[in-house]
Amino acid sequence: RIRGKENQNSSSHRMLLTPAKFPRRNLLLISLLVTTHHHHATAQQQPRPPLQPLGEVLHQLLDKDNDQKVSKSEVDTQLGMLEKIFQEGNTINEEEQSYQRLIQSLKVVSPTLFEFLDSNGDGYLSKRELKYVTKFEQSLKKNGGMRDFLRKVFDLIDSNGDDQLSADELMKGSDNDEVISQVAVNFHEIFPIRKTPRELESFVRDVIASVGGSSTSSISNKQEAIHLGMKYLDDNNDGFIQRKEVGKHYNSAGKKFMDVSKTVKQMGPMLAMFGGMDNMNDFMGGAGNTGFHFMGGDL
Repeated sequence: RIRGKENQNSSSHRMLLTPAKFPRRNLLLISLLVTTHHHHATAQQQPRPPLQPLGEVLHQLLDKDNDQKVSKSEVDTQLGMLEKIFQEGNTINEEEQSYQRLIQSLKVVSPTLFEFLDSNGDGYLSKRELKYVTKFEQSLKKNGGMRDFLRKVFDLIDSNGDDQLSADELMKGSDNDEVISQVAVNFHEIFPIRKTPRELESFVRDVIASVGGSSTSSISNKQEAIHLGMKYLDDNNDGFIQRKEVGKHYNSAGKKFMDVSKTVKQMGPMLAMFGGMDNMNDFMGGAGNTGFHFMGGDL
């Protein structure tokens, strides 16, 4: 009788521990704990493997239907979930607000970026095309090329050489074929995603006109887009964008991008196994401090 009771209890315990009785959130947390424990237990035996490149991890996360290519709708869905992650919680401090602005800017420019990355124009992003996201991440590091590129662009648009950009200079710069051509050449040196710099001129023109994360496609005219972008970058509200203001926003946005990038690379492969970034809330309540030091400095 006692043995029968024990068997009955064991059966009950087994029923309680079946996966069907656990919400998926708990299964994810248990998997994370088991993985973390395993890494901790083996840390003394072997070195930790390097993180996968950002482009590869993004392909795993974004390719929800596992067809080996990423569609615009998949990007939009995952960016929406990422934005939701940074909106969690009742209290939003200044740092969280800045992360929200970064994600919102990414959502605004994502159609232009998607078109830029889609080098063969088939409407999808392949693993090879997403490698340029990894290249962009690398360009933000010290001597990676992005800071020098922005200095050159600033100098080209600053027609009177007073170390500040006016709305008029931005407008004329986005309409100046010579400026656009030179910026495209400089950009192609870092990101040769097209065969020739000339093929990047349309993208460059849109980026200059959408300074600050505004989109010319969603705004009635280019002048309004430029003024909205200037409002975002003009910290002292003097009607101009100083070089130091550009440097400040570059450092801030670059650090946040690298923080998010490191978090995605650390957790992305496991998240992809459980359905993508819509489950990141089960693991984290925000970007937090990933410990990456962005190589900042004046522009």
